[in-house]
Amino acid sequence: MSWSNVGEWLSQNATSGAALVGSLLTGNIPGAVAAGVSLVAGATGQTDPTKALISLQQDPTTMIRLKELALKEEENIRSHIRSMAEMQFKDDQASHEATQRTIQSGDNAEDIVVRRTRPLQSWASLIASFAYVGYNQVTVQEIDVFVLGALLTLPWAYAGLRQIGKGMDSLVEMRRNK
Repeated sequence: MSWSNVGEWLSQNATSGAALVGSLLTGNIPGAVAAGVSLVAGATGQTDPTKALISLQQDPTTMIRLKELALKEEENIRSHIRSMAEMQFKDDQASHEATQRTIQSGDNAEDIVVRRTRPLQSWASLIASFAYVGYNQVTVQEIDVFVLGALLTLPWAYAGLRQIGKGMDSLVEMRRNK
């Protein structure tokens, strides 16, 4: 068991102050995780995550102590959480900028094959999606949204809708549950 498991349990089961400690433990900043471990260890008297979690689950006084410690350190906890959010934002922004540089270098390439591949793939995929819809309309078959989505992925990406895939996860999950 790891400290992130303790953090997940705290985030789901604790009240506001202790839940913030859980956020520290599930983060990816070593200083924030260390601060969370220190608070939990101070409340439970345990440095082992498994023993600390058992103590939190079985002894209500440890949760009270953790909440008291969290209240004393609330500003530091919020500062760590703010740092985690800022790092995530900077990482996402850097990723987006790298993607844009890659796309722009391909669009501005001197090699005709490199410069024309993305647009031609997008147009071919768009035409295939129209053909798929048309064929299913003529043969009175149901259109599979996932097949159509796969066919439209390249045109959407070329048009700048690169983040649409993040929402597709929930659609895939809904289809599995049918």
